[in-house]
Amino acid sequence: MNKNFRSLMIALVVVSLWGCASNEPKRDLNIDRTNYISAKATVEAVNMKTRLVTLRNADNKLFTVYVGKEAINLPQVRVGDTLSVEYEEALAIRMAEPGEVRDETSLEVGRVAPGSKPEGVEIIETTVTAKIEGIDKINEAVTLRLPDGDVRIVKVQDPANLQKVKVGDTIVITYTEALAISVKKI
Repeated sequence: MNKNFRSLMIALVVVSLWGCASNEPKRDLNIDRTNYISAKATVEAVNMKTRLVTLRNADNKLFTVYVGKEAINLPQVRVGDTLSVEYEEALAIRMAEPGEVRDETSLEVGRVAPGSKPEGVEIIETTVTAKIEGIDKINEAVTLRLPDGDVRIVKVQDPANLQKVKVGDTIVITYTEALAISVKKI
């Protein structure tokens, strides 16, 4: 019985080691980055005919922006109003699931009712899969083939991530931009 027990233990150890040796090391690519900007400006002039609005920023500098016709509440903007702008961009990258192919863009827009002070939100999110066709560790860059066939060379921000991928891997890239604008009376 002791001999059978020892043979069984050896067999279990060999099977365990064989299972470990056949598995590729886990390459867990998971990148999440976000940038956020917030700014305020004071309305100095509004030209309804040209749809040009002159603003004064926090540094007391003047600049002029064109406001498109989709901003139906531009007539509600007055000199002295405060314009608040918030902008956020986010990037997420992960390993693709086997067979996963993505090439999609979504757009969400929110506006206030006509006659109100202008306020709105726009969110654009693009998700694509990309196949890694080259890794340049010296220049810290990867060559990616996108779903439409375009090839892009992209410099990586964190070179340690190059250790987590190999040529032939497919990754999923999601890029999101969100813009919120509101005009308030002083």
